Amino acid sequence: MNRFKLKKQFRRRWRQWRKALWTFFMAGAAAFAFYTVILSDNLEDLLTDEGPAAMEAMVQVTEGDSKDELSQQQKKFIGTVRSTGLNREVHLLTNYVCGVETALLGNYRAEDLASLLEQHPDWSGRLNAKGEVWLEREVADLSPMCKKNSYMGIGSGKQLTLFEGPPQKEKVIRTFFQLDIGSMETSLPEGVFQQLREGIRIQDIEEYNSVISTFSDYAVEQTRKVMGQEY
Repeated sequence: MNRFKLKKQFRRRWRQWRKALWTFFMAGAAAFAFYTVILSDNLEDLLTDEGPAAMEAMVQVTEGDSKDELSQQQKKFIGTVRSTGLNREVHLLTNYVCGVETALLGNYRAEDLASLLEQHPDWSGRLNAKGEVWLEREVADLSPMCKKNSYMGIGSGKQLTLFEGPPQKEKVIRTFFQLDIGSMETSLPEGVFQQLREGIRIQDIEEYNSVISTFSDYAVEQTRKVMGQEY
């Protein structure tokens, strides 16, 4: 067989191999994309179902949750502010479901500060040793920082845990309830348990509530009984 025929056969075989490799590659890419979609859909389906347990651990965001009347303690504090008649430096401490923020509101005259407190009956106030006023409020939401970098995963003791960053960094924000790992591995749709182990990104209060509700179905019985007391 001469050299020309060898080259011709080689080119023909190379075209056949290249076509087979391209077909195999495309089939693999399609399978990977299909699996990714299925996993995402499985997790989304789980998180849209409301679990019957762990409702005490969830934050319900409704218009009627805020206080609309001053407590006796608040009235007493406002009276103290008015009676001193002093200008004071005022700070605001905001406690979120996940995260805490502080802000300097500036210097307030006594009457202006009293009016501010009356406009916000859900805020509490106190004086520190320097005579500064610290106001405090509760917000049923995630702080801006938590929205940027919080994950739900499995912490030590096999507890459902909220982390700052991926669970691998082990920066725990708070823990919820112990999980029945064996039941989760056999009952959850394929890939969902592994996704929880790697960390589920939490970007708003709805996702926070949804994850807690979903995985509360796998809470160990002993932790179910105390959840209402702790959360």
